[in-house]
Amino acid sequence: MTDHDLAYALLQLTYYDSIDRGDMASAVAALHEDIEWSHVQVWEHHDYRRRDQPTRLNGRQEVETFLSERIGKLREAGIRHRIRHLVCEGSKGAFLAAVEGPGGEVPFFVWFELRDGKVARYLLRPC
Repeated sequence: MTDHDLAYALLQLTYYDSIDRGDMASAVAALHEDIEWSHVQVWEHHDYRRRDQPTRLNGRQEVETFLSERIGKLREAGIRHRIRHLVCEGSKGAFLAAVEGPGGEVPFFVWFELRDGKVARYLLRPC
């Protein structure tokens, strides 16, 4: 499996597809135990609004707790995450993606780094 294929499998098939199903334990299986995770809200819904400063978390458990608190609201929002274009060079890469939901889609960008077969750095920003 190439690094590109691994990145796609981890990020789309494991991480995003699991989040979209509400299975946060499976989602974080894509992440390294010591993940550096930084996220700016893309799809505004419920009380989640885009802010200037990202949410920054360290470690898989922090990410799982954060995501698990949002399961119900994500289901209600009816959104899906889709990677559109992914590039990867060795253990580092980036992709353009979109959150799809009622009324359209909102694009976002992610920088990622892989280590030990997992996502070790994940920085998401709206486009």
